[in-house]
Amino acid sequence: MVEDLPSPPALTEAEPVDDDPKRRRKDAKLLAEQARALDPWERYRTLVDTLEEAMDLVELADRKARFALVIMGALNLAFFFLVTRSELVDALPTMLRAFLGFYLLIYAGVALFFFLEAIEALKPRRFRPHLPYPGEAGAEHFPEGLRYYEDVVLRDLEAYRRAWREVRFGQLNAELAVQNHVMARINLDKYRSLRRLYGGLRVLTLLAGGLLAALALSMLASQNPAPVPVSAEPQANQSPGVVAASSGAAESLEIRALGAPVPVPAQLREASGIAWHPALARFFAVGDRGSLVEIDAAGQLLRTHRVKGNLEDVTVHAPSGRLVLLAEKKGELVVWDPATSSETARFPLDVAAVLGREPADRNQGFEGVTFQPDADLAGGGSFFLVHQRKPARLVALSFDPTAAARTIGAADVSSRHALKPYEDLTAVVWSEPLGRLLVIAESDDRLLLVSPAGTITGTWQLAGGRQEGLAFDPEGSMWVADELQGLFKIPGALAALGYAPGSAS
Repeated sequence: MVEDLPSPPALTEAEPVDDDPKRRRKDAKLLAEQARALDPWERYRTLVDTLEEAMDLVELADRKARFALVIMGALNLAFFFLVTRSELVDALPTMLRAFLGFYLLIYAGVALFFFLEAIEALKPRRFRPHLPYPGEAGAEHFPEGLRYYEDVVLRDLEAYRRAWREVRFGQLNAELAVQNHVMARINLDKYRSLRRLYGGLRVLTLLAGGLLAALALSMLASQNPAPVPVSAEPQANQSPGVVAASSGAAESLEIRALGAPVPVPAQLREASGIAWHPALARFFAVGDRGSLVEIDAAGQLLRTHRVKGNLEDVTVHAPSGRLVLLAEKKGELVVWDPATSSETARFPLDVAAVLGREPADRNQGFEGVTFQPDADLAGGGSFFLVHQRKPARLVALSFDPTAAARTIGAADVSSRHALKPYEDLTAVVWSEPLGRLLVIAESDDRLLLVSPAGTITGTWQLAGGRQEGLAFDPEGSMWVADELQGLFKIPGALAALGYAPGSAS
């Protein structure tokens, strides 16, 4: 009986047999090559490549830290500009102004953290590895200290040259391995600091953006104030155009309305003060950034001048025809001669002495100035100044602007008045026909009629966004310098304020 033998497995087309012994030997050699250990020269090149990559990472981290510092500088500059511009801070609601100090404290804390992390990311690092014994490979594979500068200087020149002549490949590769390990630790530390640095930068950007958004929304709100309700029919005890008095007004005074404002063709950036010069039959107006312009009675721009200082108001010294400009930041009265278009003197103000007390906020200084002629006084009259707030004051002083420059102090002051309950006094002008001062209480949009003795005798609702200057032209129109809306006038305002030609003031 013949036993059946198993058949050999059938070959399929999917599993071809490689009958080329030469190819099989080549493939086996490649597999063995991939599994073998690196020779010393290959290990050296690989370690050098790894070290160069680590050094590139260090340089990249430093560049990122420097770029973060550039962004930080730009943010701080913008933040500093925002919080030091009093007109921007004034746009914030009172509640938010009180919160601003706390907000600044948070920003300063984050900025300090940012700088510390920037220093941490950029500072030189030093890691000294401790290798107490040669290791399993023996002394021929122990680092000889030929590459790192702190190790190099431990030998004199001749010993260093001899060490390089005697160095083994294993020793050199061992030192490169140590350097790579140190660089890995440096990069790990740097990139941890860098992540914290950019986290602080993100918070800093959000804080600056939050302040900018608050200021922008506040300015938009201030440019679109709620309309003042006017009764359709006057009440029995009211004259036409009378507006119901708010709780913040003087109790015994009605708040009356003036006419509608009319834009003036000539416009001035950040207009902050205006005065009529009778002898030259033109207006002089100033802007916050040192602009002094001449405007005719029709509102056309005639000339522009530059005067150094943060100019807040201007008035005419009638006896000399010179202008006296108020520079708020340095607290100065600048005398300017329109005949020669040149500055003649600067009179510094001893602010605390003029106010009778130290101001609570140096950013809230004198905002308005006007001149009342009086031949019996030094300089031919009185200069009235209004201090915006903390304290809000109407101050009268006498000095001769044509004399030599000197500091104006308490001896020059003839009176001081607090126009309660009003704050935020931004402009003052003397009206000879009315025999009164007119003062703007800007945050209340009020025009106050004030006697030279400091008594408020009338109040009017005043149009505008941020009114900072007042003047009257010969036709009885009141011109207003508004920092947000530019220049505009209210025709017939003098009559609305109670003046009738031939009547007593």
